[in-house]
Amino acid sequence: MKPAVWCRTAFGTLLLVGVLMSGAVPTVAQPATTPPPSAPGQPVVRPGVDVLVADPTILRGKRVGLVTHQAGIAADGRSTAAVLAATPGIRLAALFAPEHGIDGTYDAGEPVPNNIVSRTPVFSLFGGTFQPTRKMMDQVDVFVVDLQDVGVRPFTYVSTMALVMTAARQAGKPVIILDRPNPQGGQIIDGPVLEPEFRSFIGPYPIPYVHGMTIGELGLLFNRAFGIGADLTVIKMQGWTRRMIWTDTGLPWVNPSPGITGPEAVFHYAATGPVDGTNIWNAVATESRFQAVLATWIDGPILSDAINQQKLSGVTFTPSAIPHPRTGEVWRGARLHITDPSTFRPSTTIVTVLSEIHRLYGKQMAFTQPRRGPYLFDLVWGTKDLRVAIARGDRPADIVSRWQPALQRFQKLRETSLLYE
Repeated sequence: MKPAVWCRTAFGTLLLVGVLMSGAVPTVAQPATTPPPSAPGQPVVRPGVDVLVADPTILRGKRVGLVTHQAGIAADGRSTAAVLAATPGIRLAALFAPEHGIDGTYDAGEPVPNNIVSRTPVFSLFGGTFQPTRKMMDQVDVFVVDLQDVGVRPFTYVSTMALVMTAARQAGKPVIILDRPNPQGGQIIDGPVLEPEFRSFIGPYPIPYVHGMTIGELGLLFNRAFGIGADLTVIKMQGWTRRMIWTDTGLPWVNPSPGITGPEAVFHYAATGPVDGTNIWNAVATESRFQAVLATWIDGPILSDAINQQKLSGVTFTPSAIPHPRTGEVWRGARLHITDPSTFRPSTTIVTVLSEIHRLYGKQMAFTQPRRGPYLFDLVWGTKDLRVAIARGDRPADIVSRWQPALQRFQKLRETSLLYE
């Protein structure tokens, strides 16, 4: 493994890693039965945990290590841990916590402690170690992963899944991923594909910023195309299709992290989250988190009008003014209003916004330069080309067009890992 490099970001703490190996061919577990039609008010989608407990044969007689958090729930709202613990023949031997902890109470980047004195020990995978140690793995026979992703590359649950798969392969233990919806749906692909020199804990593999895949599909892709080689089984959902965003599923919503406070927040987060590494504020730590782009020197009406003239798909902008929670000073800028999630392109949108800010305000917009190592902005985006192009004054359309060849290659690469129409 390569040496670790750390820095702090709203996405969490970054860890540069090298985790690619080859090996076994994964399998996909198909639903055993066709679900009955949903009654009004009932979920139309059954997540992987519900499909698994309908036929738990694959786990019977085995010590299960469950990698999960507060958003790992069944269709009836019960936690996956509770569901597995109540299923006859399943022995829940240990829990493994990602960033934010099992209950989602830890802030981004805050180390999560172990809790090994509980009846079912809880081991942290975000603190002293980022993948299961040999001592942890000795307590389980199989790993089960049930984590709620949000559809963007810099979200660490997918990285945790990949490191669990890598450790399990090395230990000769199988991994089962309980699939669940991508809240943004499975059709939109946007943003640059990560370049090898920018691999990190928020981007271990070359996928786009917005990837349009479920966590189970990503597990298959990492395993097959990027060589993890684990003994992997994905338990498919029932009833989910690629056109569905979260509100189409009928499933209860639980915040997957403290900053993602509702199904609509995943779209705002995908767009404005990657301003990390600039002197632009995305209203984090307020009720408008991720819904605006602001600075003390921006004129809100002028910026909003300039962005709206670009006629971006699925979104409009209005002026915004928000007091900064730390200083009380009013920051001004533009607020996003997503009008059509099916056509909204988060990465294309924020590149246009940043380009317009640079055009209007020049060097008042700045990228945070580190004392050593790559720019944080480059780590978040997975490339330095975007920062250079914005600073150079390139047109947004030209920047976006340069993504397209890599996006087309990715779209072809992911085809064999897609599980849903």
